[in-house]
Order: sequence, then structure tokens, then C-alpha cells
Amino acid sequence: MRNFNQKFKLRDSDRHTRLLYTLFLVLMLAGFTFSFFWAHSMTSLSPQGIADHYRGSDATFGEPMSFRELAEITHFHLFTMPVVFMILIHVIYLTDASHGLKAAVTWAGFGGVILDLLSPWLITYVSPLFVFTMLTGDTLMMVSFLVMFAVPLYEMWVIGHPLIARRRGHKT
Repeated sequence: MRNFNQKFKLRDSDRHTRLLYTLFLVLMLAGFTFSFFWAHSMTSLSPQGIADHYRGSDATFGEPMSFRELAEITHFHLFTMPVVFMILIHVIYLTDASHGLKAAVTWAGFGGVILDLLSPWLITYVSPLFVFTMLTGDTLMMVSFLVMFAVPLYEMWVIGHPLIARRRGHKT
């Protein structure tokens, strides 16, 4: 865990370390992209489609999601989503981004996760209007992810790497 201390910065890392972080971020982008298309295929990402997915619909002969189905989805997502966002947030904290940006993506990312975890229950048992809570959570997660994806890649591959250049006498 030494790489998560205050002294280590992505922009100062060697080419192999930058490649490792880059591959992780690219795979996370693939995961987010796949999730987006999967959600679109299930719900068309429309408020009515999302409500029908959780509450059932006479038009599609769909049954409402059972307590057990919601619990299974929540159980899986409750363990995976916070871990993914914790790792992504660690990566942006290894950059020279401002404290304000880091705090904003932390709150937006985890706020989005919380809204996304609560929304299926609220849609199913309270009101279909909570689809807007889900869409808000998904938007927060996606925007924060895009920032956590772009900023580290920019720092690792676009701007200079001053500490490595100083140590080795050349720019990598």
C-alpha cells in the first residue's frame, strides 16, 4: 500500500506502473460501457422502462421484482460498487488534481452509489417516481467516473514527468 501515500504521484511513476494503472482504467471504462448498454437493453434508460423493470408491466407481461430478487441484486452491488469506487478514488488521489475536485468526485461517486443502491427498493415499494433518483445516481456515478478516468490518464501520459526526468537526467 505504499503507493497510496502522499509522496507517490502517478505522473512521477515509471512507464510500467503507468501502464498498469492505464489498463485498470481502460477495463473500468469497458465495464461502465457494458453496464450502460446492458441497462439500455433492459429499460431503454427511460423512466417508464426503468419503472416497468422493477414494478412489472402488463404491457410486457413482466412481473414486479420480488423481495428476494432485489435482495440478491443489492447484496452483489453493495459489495462490489463501493470497492470499485474506492479504488478509482484512490487513483485520482494519486494525481495533482485540486482538493476540491478530489472531494467533489468522492462525494459524487459515493453519492451516486448510495442512490443507485436505494432506488430499486424505492421504485418497487414506494413510487415509480424514484426512477429519477436512480437516474440521478447513475449520472453522478458516470460523471465522477469520467473525471476519475480522464484526469489520471492526462497526468500519466500527456503532461511531463518532472521527478523521473530529474532523477534519470531525461524525460520518459
